[in-house]
Amino acid sequence: MAANPKPAVLLVEGDILVRHPLAEYLRECGFTVFEASNGEEARTALERAELGITVVVADMATAEGGFALRQWARTNNPSVEVVLAGSIEQSVGKAASLCEEGPAFAKPYEHHLVLDRIRRVVAGRNRCRQA
Repeated sequence: MAANPKPAVLLVEGDILVRHPLAEYLRECGFTVFEASNGEEARTALERAELGITVVVADMATAEGGFALRQWARTNNPSVEVVLAGSIEQSVGKAASLCEEGPAFAKPYEHHLVLDRIRRVVAGRNRCRQA
């Protein structure tokens, strides 16, 4: 199967009322968007190379945790960038032992901030490939 012509994003969010509007917004902005409600669904999607996922936006509070998903992705799919989202309160206890950085943005999501971060990640990946 051919790679996706649009950058592919995996949105991992347990609350469908949060996940679906953001996914639709990102689709309208030109991304191919896959949705997962928990870490297990996210790992299953990431194991499917034909999906061409380049960026994961994961809620830290999602079942099995965004930090754990980020660690798994670094080991099993290091070409994928995982951007964490959530409140500072959620990240304080977890970040010290699991991750060098906290959330990239807070909930409730400001869709344009998520879009901006994804665009920066994709642009950075494209610069690295051209070098």
